[in-house]
Amino acid sequence: TPPAQPDPTAATDAPVAQRAILYEEGATGGSAGQASAGRSVWSVTEETIDGRTETVLRMRIEVPDRNIAANLTLKPNRDDALPASHLLEVRFELPEGFSGQGVAEVPGLVMKTTEEARGDALIGASVKVADGYFWMALSNLPDEQERNLTLLRDRGWIDIPMLYENGKRAILTLEKGTPGTRAVQQAT
Repeated sequence: TPPAQPDPTAATDAPVAQRAILYEEGATGGSAGQASAGRSVWSVTEETIDGRTETVLRMRIEVPDRNIAANLTLKPNRDDALPASHLLEVRFELPEGFSGQGVAEVPGLVMKTTEEARGDALIGASVKVADGYFWMALSNLPDEQERNLTLLRDRGWIDIPMLYENGKRAILTLEKGTPGTRAVQQAT
């Protein structure tokens, strides 16, 4: 008998990692910064929130050379008291003795067409909830909401600018690729 052939219609659920790069400002004003390669894995889950089933976008980012990880979650906002279409949550996992002394600020997300392109920031408000934990409420004003969703769906790269506690700046740059594009389409 011939060997079994794989079913080309079978779906594969194995996550495919996309590129992530952590760019960090140099230690002193004139010193060169550094870029550390990493990876991001996109997924979409269904969660029951306040009795409703919601589609939640998740991303796990790891930068092994710096022993840094981050978890991003994007879900629809169902709290009428909060003027936001979606809530983006960012949680950092930093190593003991991290040279940046922690993340002080994440002002928002910037969506880009290519890794090197200048991007467009999503419209919303960002707040530090706790050490290493940030929320961004995306605007629910109709024109701004449509702009945000279009940028999320159409742009292939994401920048997460950060300010470390020691005053140095960093940017976590993420490639959406096919898995990220598919996940964003499902979740928005």
